[in-house]
Amino acid sequence: MRTQILLLAAALGLLTTPGWAQEDIRTIAANNAAEWNQAFADGKVDEIVSLYTTDAILVQPNGKVSRDPGEIRNFWRTLIDQGAFKIDIVDVKGEKDDTIVTTTTLSDMKTLQDSHQTLRYHYDGVLYSVLKRQSDGSWKAQVQQWSERSRG
Repeated sequence: MRTQILLLAAALGLLTTPGWAQEDIRTIAANNAAEWNQAFADGKVDEIVSLYTTDAILVQPNGKVSRDPGEIRNFWRTLIDQGAFKIDIVDVKGEKDDTIVTTTTLSDMKTLQDSHQTLRYHYDGVLYSVLKRQSDGSWKAQVQQWSERSRG
């Protein structure tokens, strides 16, 4: 009985310990990607911009660095106007208690008009994101960098 009480107390202590160490970083990354994917699916650029921290930096595929939310909005508006997108997680690393680095691909979802089949292909590059835990517990992108894949 005493062992069961100690195990219960230990379990409760783990459940109430603050910090993200108890959370699975892959789950955090998947939940974050789901937020991006929902905003893409809905075509809601304001929701995409809300997934960035207030001091976010976006390094675009052409190397242009955007720090202004308006520039970030315009970048994503242009992409959203070209079609629907989906983020797929390739790798996730926990860097600190409040920082996760994700490597993702961005897929462009297109529908063929003649056969109504959905084709999926990857943008020829990857998107690296540094996610920071916010004071409300949410995770937002503080830095994002596009990188083209090297062609061998």
